[in-house]
Amino acid sequence: MNASKHVDRKTGAMKKWLNISITALQAVTAAALICVAEPGLADHLSPKHDPWAEPWEMERLALLAVPEDMVLVPAGSFLMGSDPRVDRAAGPQERPQRFVMLDAFAIDRYEVTNVHYLRFVLATGATWPPYWMQDPFPEKLSRHPVIGVSWEEADRYCRWVGKRLPTEAEWEKAARGADGRIFPWGNEPAGWIKSNIAHPGSKRGVKYPPLANVDRYERGISPYGVYQMAGNVSEWVADWFDPDYYRKGVNENPTGPAGGEDKVFRGGSWNEDPEVARSAGRNAAAPSHRSYLIGFRCAKTVGNDEQRMANGR
Repeated sequence: MNASKHVDRKTGAMKKWLNISITALQAVTAAALICVAEPGLADHLSPKHDPWAEPWEMERLALLAVPEDMVLVPAGSFLMGSDPRVDRAAGPQERPQRFVMLDAFAIDRYEVTNVHYLRFVLATGATWPPYWMQDPFPEKLSRHPVIGVSWEEADRYCRWVGKRLPTEAEWEKAARGADGRIFPWGNEPAGWIKSNIAHPGSKRGVKYPPLANVDRYERGISPYGVYQMAGNVSEWVADWFDPDYYRKGVNENPTGPAGGEDKVFRGGSWNEDPEVARSAGRNAAAPSHRSYLIGFRCAKTVGNDEQRMANGR
């Protein structure tokens, strides 16, 4: 089934972008320049980093074709969390392992790319990610996941495209399926052909990181066909972090605690050890935190017709 036909009938932000004329796009750019002094927007005029110097290059990059699709994850229960008898890397914040029931939902098949985020920046005047080092990035990085985006910015992007960040439970089910596997592909350790994860002696530093295109590593996809939920970049999810939340017994469509100091991110990155990239692994940081290790993908609540389709009825 081609989930994009059923899930995103609006055709999404891409077609909208393809119908925008260069003149209109330049008008958006000019408007963003006027607003740079407002809170929450980027200072685009620093001497070393002037992304508005060549607007035609940004417009060209924004129109590049990049992988984009959503997949439907059917309603039902799955094993969430870790059992230390099966997974020796299980942390206390991942326990107890238990069955969690979720409604059907849709999730991006791929991480949000630099091109996707560039469209958002141009249309809204949003903050320029700190790891864009050129005007705004070389074309060869167009299919890389965007990095250096805070939880707050990721949340705004998802809302801008008519989606939302996945909950922690949705993310984990999309990553590992229903059977409690440790990684998206199963229980065997991560390898070079399945994921962009660091291995002993391979830590590679922070000068523009060796990310992979978001549609690579077909051998490491999840049971639902979702790419790179282990490695490449860790991914923000919607929930506030509480290390004891699993013990509270919220086992139907959990959305995390009502508040907190940190937001959860999942999945491990290109520069972390394989155990960090386990599907049940949990990490957290302040909503304003930006990192060269963190990106994101979006999710979407589906209607009744799509839920029935996802459940085979």
